[in-house]
Amino acid sequence: MEKKQVPWVGVALAIFALGHVVNLIIDKQDSEISPELKQQISDTIQAHRTPAFANNVLIHEPNTPEIAETSPKIPMPAELADVSQIYSNLNAFAALKRDGTVVTWGDGECGGDSNNAAEPLLNVKQLYAAEDTCGFAALTHDHKLIPWGMGDETMPWTRGVRPVLHDVRDFVVAKGLYAAIKQDGSVVSWSFEDASTAELSSGKHAAPAMTNVVSVSVNYRAFAALKRDGTVVTWGQANYGGDSREVASALNNVKLLYANDDAFTAMTATGRLVSWGKVREDQKGREQVAKLSQLAPAVKVVASQNGFAALLADGSVYAWGEGELTEYDVPFPARLSRPSRANKVIDIFANNDAFAALTIGRQLIVWGSKYHGADTSVLKDKLQSVHKVYPIDEGFVALRRDNTAIAWEGWELAENQPRYQEVTQVIKVVTYEREFAFLKQDGTVVDGHSGPKTDITQATDIFPTGLGFTVKRQDGSIAVWMREDPAVTLDKQAVDLSHMRDIRSNLLDVIALMDDGTVQAWDVTGRASNVL
Repeated sequence: MEKKQVPWVGVALAIFALGHVVNLIIDKQDSEISPELKQQISDTIQAHRTPAFANNVLIHEPNTPEIAETSPKIPMPAELADVSQIYSNLNAFAALKRDGTVVTWGDGECGGDSNNAAEPLLNVKQLYAAEDTCGFAALTHDHKLIPWGMGDETMPWTRGVRPVLHDVRDFVVAKGLYAAIKQDGSVVSWSFEDASTAELSSGKHAAPAMTNVVSVSVNYRAFAALKRDGTVVTWGQANYGGDSREVASALNNVKLLYANDDAFTAMTATGRLVSWGKVREDQKGREQVAKLSQLAPAVKVVASQNGFAALLADGSVYAWGEGELTEYDVPFPARLSRPSRANKVIDIFANNDAFAALTIGRQLIVWGSKYHGADTSVLKDKLQSVHKVYPIDEGFVALRRDNTAIAWEGWELAENQPRYQEVTQVIKVVTYEREFAFLKQDGTVVDGHSGPKTDITQATDIFPTGLGFTVKRQDGSIAVWMREDPAVTLDKQAVDLSHMRDIRSNLLDVIALMDDGTVQAWDVTGRASNVL
């Protein structure tokens, strides 16, 4: 299977934020954590790093003294009350208060310093977070959009995009692209790459003139806007779907848009599918896309990084866009194209590079990259009576009706064998990127990679929190851990989640909003603190 190159914008964002995270966690607790734990944190973050190269573009590594020194670490206020909503991105937090003001903290260059906003954050009704990268945006009651930390002057390699947009109805932020939908349905868009406010109207990511837009979808380098009349307007890099002229005549009566990393798919009101972008780049892709018009109506579409799969109304499945198959791939199962009545498909799922189909008989069928869980040969008949499916970056978790969880991941490069485990009496499964964990009926927990956490008992809930997990115990106290590290328990005097309303985290820090509007904070090393 041909692997497409990773867009450099996502690489730059990931490297920038992760470089600061390494410094942040080690610097802020230098006197409190052991050298072994420092190394474990660093190693874990390195494992989540995106490679520092893509498309032959040189990326300046931000984890250098001259840049690290310019990144202020804004502390969380000692007393934070009357909060209505909390938000997080890769390395900063924001709290929207009931009076419409905003409080931010964390990495200043990642949105933690709201002084970088173009004007005071007042009368705010909603915040938007670039959850996997950096930056926030505030939408006020009078429809002003005020972004900061999103490719603006706080980023070391840009000259500064810091707009205040008026008459804004909604905002879309994903994969380093940003689109503000205005009251009249026009769109203002830009990207992490854009280096001046002028590029909002003339840059390569600037939206064309249009009105009556109801929603915008993005991939790594292109935009697709769905208009009220069911037509679609696209812009951005042409081969990523920014140029839709080849399929323009088919883009009518559209109701839903889907995006993977480098292509789009539209579903019409009648279930017809139209796909464009890199899925049409080679001969095989064009042949696959051409067959979309011959399919039964679609009821659901899921996307991997480079492909799509559709569940059709007749219980069959169609997949396209994954390129040429290699020995490291499991081909699309032919039986999903014309399933018998007993094997019709009722749901489909996708991770980064593999797909799964759940049949009416509750059997799970997987295909795609063997490095992402498509090889289920070692599982034999274990994927029967499946009740729920949870995709993770490199595999899947299947929860059976008998409360047994079967979790498996893709091949290890050294062994060319899938990794799997079986956990019984599971009442909750939680996942985050490549991490996963289980809460059992007896109040114990199991980490997806390191196994049972024998030092945790009386657990009543579990949450993925950055690179680790947080468990709520019967008395409201918590326990936290990261990978193979022993769990650390914080008593109720440190953190009490008895009346928790929401929880948010970045890679290493966690905050919880309580029913009374206060905010509690801790990190994945087990340190309760209001200084993050």
